Parts: sequence; C-alpha cells; structure tokens
Amino acid sequence: MNMAEPVVVVAAFLRGRAGKEKELAGRLQALVLAARSDPGVMTYDLHRSTQDPASWFLYERYESQEHFDKHRQNPVLRNFLADATTLVDAKMDIRLYTMENLGSQE
Repeated sequence: MNMAEPVVVVAAFLRGRAGKEKELAGRLQALVLAARSDPGVMTYDLHRSTQDPASWFLYERYESQEHFDKHRQNPVLRNFLADATTLVDAKMDIRLYTMENLGSQE
C-alpha cells in the first residue's frame, strides 16, 4: 500500500423495499463476497440494523482512490446498482471519506 495516497472509506446506508427484503439480503451478501476479491479492497463488511431488519450498512475501505474506482467496475456491483431501484426503498445514502493518518507527528 502506498502510504502517500489516502485510504478511501465508503459508508453506504440503504433500506430494503417492502417485499424485497429477502432478495436484497441475498444480493448484498453476493456483492460483499464478490467485492472482497477486488484488488485494493481492505475491508468490505455488511451490517444489518438491530432495530430495523430492513436497514443495512456497508463499510468499505480501499487502499486508494484508484482501487475504489476499479471496484466500481465490478460486474456484481454494476448489476446490483442497475437493479437497486427495485430492491431499495428510496435513494441509497453513500458517503465517501478519507482515513486520517494519526501516526506520530514530529
């Protein structure tokens, strides 16, 4: 990993459309399994709300912006995004961050 380039972090929040919760769960699980093999993916974890089982949160970390950009070409991700309007209630909330390097400062 190139330490000069910031780590890219993605937080994605989504809620399953009524009647599509089970299908969404399966598609998200398949997406995670496919994405974890993409080069430069450090973390790609799926979380389900304890208060609302239709609500999901994806936490993703990439070695660089270039790796994130390449991941966006993943066929499983592209198919998921193409079908998202039928699976997801409202718009997905996707937030991009860079990870702060809190190493020693001299």
